[in-house]
Amino acid sequence: MGRINTNEERRATLDWAKNLSLEPIELGSHWSIGSLKSEFEKSLKNYFRLCALARGKSAPKKLSQAAHDQLFRVRVIVEKTIQESILAALKRDPNSINTLFEGRFYGNSKKQGVSLRLPLTSCVPTPLCRGGCYAHDTLDAAPSAVIRGAINGVIASLYENGTNTKRTLILGALRAHSQRAIQAARTEIKELSGWQRRPYVRFAHLGEAATFPEFMNALANQIGELSKWEVDCVVYTRHPNASSLQENLWITNFTLDNASKERRVYAPAYARIVYSAWNGEIENDVDINFLEHHRWQHSKPSGNGPVCPATLPETEFRTCDSLRCDTCFRRKIS
Repeated sequence: MGRINTNEERRATLDWAKNLSLEPIELGSHWSIGSLKSEFEKSLKNYFRLCALARGKSAPKKLSQAAHDQLFRVRVIVEKTIQESILAALKRDPNSINTLFEGRFYGNSKKQGVSLRLPLTSCVPTPLCRGGCYAHDTLDAAPSAVIRGAINGVIASLYENGTNTKRTLILGALRAHSQRAIQAARTEIKELSGWQRRPYVRFAHLGEAATFPEFMNALANQIGELSKWEVDCVVYTRHPNASSLQENLWITNFTLDNASKERRVYAPAYARIVYSAWNGEIENDVDINFLEHHRWQHSKPSGNGPVCPATLPETEFRTCDSLRCDTCFRRKIS
């Protein structure tokens, strides 16, 4: 266990956050994902410290709350500056676009399964999810996660705003990534014990897929064709443009919370309505309530309504597969 920061160190982190203003960095002609981490090391580490301050229990509540209030703003500034630095490098050397496709475009974890990570710059946040987002939790706040989200956001925006030639290049470069994602999704099925579900890829583990509808529809179609339509594409979204994601390509979960109930009008008719039940306050007029939980805190439910079993305080193994639940990953029956 690491050393606990002093209150003076915590205040220094908070001051850094409140005064943060970054300029794009001129990357070298042979820039890489590793060089991005090096160039932005200070900002990435300070953001991680800010998350630890906001989520931790040992700091004074006033400092933790002040850090919480800065989380989304700081994450977006860091991501946006990384993206601007990459775009400037691509303008100087168009051939360096190949660097974007190094590493893993899709992620894979025991909790999330096979998934795509996008930057928070793609979000249209609610007052509750800005600082409460899982992006600010532990590994999702780590430097490599922030870098990957920023890179994926650049790829998405280049496709969304690109010519047909550029779009063809991007989809071609992602073909091998999608094939690996399909294989990983199928492997998950083989490892299940005592029950079966369809394999799927989750969009987006963080960030908003609906911000880039043409790119996401193209990706979902690619995964469908490469898998012979055996692997589903599942999207969680709060975005006003959710209906731009083609119904036949997606299993759609539209997310509301107590600060954004008016967004229900943006939910496609075929979407499952899910609810972020902050502080355990659940709704009965939705398909599923997610009791918001983080590393050290699990909300107790109050009210009536269907609750995701993976988010209940008493649940020991918090994965959908361990609970044999695929509710969110099946098409909603009208």
